[in-house]
Amino acid sequence: MLWIQVIICIALVIVVSSKLSQSADMVAEKSGLGRNWVGAILLAGSTSLPELATGVSAVNYLDAPDLAAGGIFGSCLFNLMILAILDIYTGGGPLFQQAQVSHGLAAGLGSLLLGVAGCGIFLAQRNIHPMIGWIGVPSFILILLYLISARLIAKFERRRRSEVLEQESEAFEYEHIKPRKAYLMFALSSLAIVVLGVWLAWLGDKVVQATGLEESFIGSLLLAITTSLPEVAAGIAAVRLDAVDLAISNVFGSNIFNMAILGVYDVAYTKGDLWTKIGNVHIFTAVIAMMMTSLAIVGLIYRATRPSRLYLTYDVLGLIVLYIGGMYIIYLG
Repeated sequence: MLWIQVIICIALVIVVSSKLSQSADMVAEKSGLGRNWVGAILLAGSTSLPELATGVSAVNYLDAPDLAAGGIFGSCLFNLMILAILDIYTGGGPLFQQAQVSHGLAAGLGSLLLGVAGCGIFLAQRNIHPMIGWIGVPSFILILLYLISARLIAKFERRRRSEVLEQESEAFEYEHIKPRKAYLMFALSSLAIVVLGVWLAWLGDKVVQATGLEESFIGSLLLAITTSLPEVAAGIAAVRLDAVDLAISNVFGSNIFNMAILGVYDVAYTKGDLWTKIGNVHIFTAVIAMMMTSLAIVGLIYRATRPSRLYLTYDVLGLIVLYIGGMYIIYLG
């Protein structure tokens, strides 16, 4: 029965993620905010909320802040791996060639937040952990930077879209859909993906326990992939809608939101300083995630073509190597 539930849940996640991506595309058009902002903030927030719910539960009821933080950093790595998955899925031209260079803004902001989180762990391990009440200062910085990031991306996207509209007319695909219907569809799809995401994470935990992998690296990896499945499904659905920018901004936006979630974990954890409970290995994970983000920015700017003897571009191949190599080193550690 457990495996039947997993199959049903995954099937529902795929279906709902398709609806979520389509409704997000509608919201991007109706609101005038554009795919970059909607993907990086609204869609990323919706697909990452299950991680927030399961992480807060791990922090409060299991008293396992290191496990929750590991899920967040592992999710950031896998989110960037999604870019390689999407590149393979597209099959035609390289993914980054089809995307706007402006995604570099969200990617850079995500890398900045990863750096702040890594510094927070580093300082806490050396007994340098300033706090306001029971909350560490790095948590306040992460939440503040998330809000600033949302505003910066929105302002940049409005400016970029106004420049584009001056040069050429923009095609509207959802003129027959009323704005209220688009917003309602997005809200309902978001709610459904949150419920399904929490259910999927719970099922993944049950599978890990049933197979005896709860204490293993493979078990942790399986849980990280399980909680990131909504992002994968939403990204593939967006690519199928020919909304590559929506898919890529969702990846970078999810990493920005993940770092804000880490700050929320600290707010929810009232038993002490959360940062002192996070292991040093997550600093390495943050560095690998920053390297992968930097490589993605290079890909966006350089726009490499596929080498004649390789199906993948060198930047996407680099993302795969960094992910597998990073996970292997974490496993050894």
